[in-house]
Amino acid sequence: MRTILSAIRSRLGSKHRPAVEPRVSDERYRSVVDNSPYGIYRVAFDGRFVTVNRALCAIVGYTEQELFAASISMLYVDPAERQRLLADYEYRPHGTPVDVPWRCKDGRIITTRVWVYADRDESGRIKHFDGYVEDVTPLRATEQALRQSEKLAALGQLVSGVAHELNNPLSAILLFTEDLLATQRPVEEQEALGIIAQQARRSRAIVRDLLSFVRSREVMREPIEPNTFLNQVKRALQPQLAELGVTLHVDVPPDGAVIHVDRAGIEQVVTNLVINAAQAVGVGGNVWLAARTEVGQYVIEVTDDGLGIPSEVMPRIFEPFFTTKPMGQGTGLGLSVSLGVVQQHGGSIAAENGSSENASGARFIVRLPMPAVAIAVDEATAGPIVPAEGTGARHVLIVDDEVTIRRALNRFYSRRGWTVTEAEDGARAYEHLVESSESFDLVISDVKMPEVSGIELHAALQSLRPDVLDRMVFCTGEVESPAVASFVAETGCKVLLKPFDLKTLAAISDDVAALHGQAPAFVLG
Repeated sequence: MRTILSAIRSRLGSKHRPAVEPRVSDERYRSVVDNSPYGIYRVAFDGRFVTVNRALCAIVGYTEQELFAASISMLYVDPAERQRLLADYEYRPHGTPVDVPWRCKDGRIITTRVWVYADRDESGRIKHFDGYVEDVTPLRATEQALRQSEKLAALGQLVSGVAHELNNPLSAILLFTEDLLATQRPVEEQEALGIIAQQARRSRAIVRDLLSFVRSREVMREPIEPNTFLNQVKRALQPQLAELGVTLHVDVPPDGAVIHVDRAGIEQVVTNLVINAAQAVGVGGNVWLAARTEVGQYVIEVTDDGLGIPSEVMPRIFEPFFTTKPMGQGTGLGLSVSLGVVQQHGGSIAAENGSSENASGARFIVRLPMPAVAIAVDEATAGPIVPAEGTGARHVLIVDDEVTIRRALNRFYSRRGWTVTEAEDGARAYEHLVESSESFDLVISDVKMPEVSGIELHAALQSLRPDVLDRMVFCTGEVESPAVASFVAETGCKVLLKPFDLKTLAAISDDVAALHGQAPAFVLG
């Protein structure tokens, strides 16, 4: 590059060229300048243009006449930047390019890479500057995207590790708290335990949003009937909405529509939209969840009767980490994650302010293609968990390297009449299941453990104790990691995502018990 520029400079605009020069040579170099993909210019020391070529005009959008009538300073986003570059010129290595932001005629800001050479008189004073310009905006955008991708990859590893470490204590907090709430206690204790459980669930939601944001998970779809699904979501949200003092109205016609979606993903989207709306309207407010079938798509709308979305907020509503909530009350990831989930389904999500008589606040419209197409998560029926009578003693093996998780699960099953055996990792579980050939009605195991993991334990049991496989339930905080997702997809094992609640645990335990023709282990009342 430097050789080419030097050759052009030696042929154009120099008073030291030979007096007699072949015409063909002059035309050749003029052709090189005119057809160069680089913008080429000469400016006087004060910035007035002396020479420009067609490529420069194409880069900045000005004609030759417009450039000749102006100073190069008009191209700089910050005119003072040229003065700084002039001051640094003598100290920069000769021919070193610099990146400079320029503003085009149409207002666009581009990144240019500029090589500048000084033309001096006999005394060494600078008379002109010769510049050679390349528009590197696409290149810099690609580099920035690559850096962002690398940052997200590093962030993803960090978040995954932090999530795993957080999910274990959160699981213990939630399990112990819900177990304590299942018995009659003084009002003050009930209130305190309720707040602890609420904050544990909130922390769980934050961790899941972070994981969804940094990972591009594989969407695993299943057919669901929207009327049943959205009413299940409503029941799951009722405790939170009651705490916020907000009424949720659901209008989903039982029209027989079926959509193929990632149940967990769409549930997360609807939950984010409804809770955001409820927090916006506050005590006494109303939120409407409606759905309908349109040509080729299924539409879900969440509307509220609040104040709406401010005009200055609307352009940034789906921006990651942007939130208008007070410090400590939101991560700014809910809507960003929701957008990503919907787009993975080939759908769209839009925000606007309503104009109806009942709902003049914010409205979010989710459009999913039909047939549209995550890991299915069964809804646990609401209500307290009580022991079932006459079910007989059952035996459960709890496999987890976290002692607090084992204690919480031991307490849960023991209080309901189960015989409990604990194993601190897959190796100890292997001793119980293979070497001692003990019989268990349920094996509930962590996935990630030292020495022998849950995945390795499952692989060993496939050949040595296949009769146990349909009695296994795995727990993990990393269901979206490639290794775990692949394991779940290949084996079809039941999986609980940490931190889980006792109702979900009771429901899945009932499923396993029913699989062996026994009466339900628990009754949800």
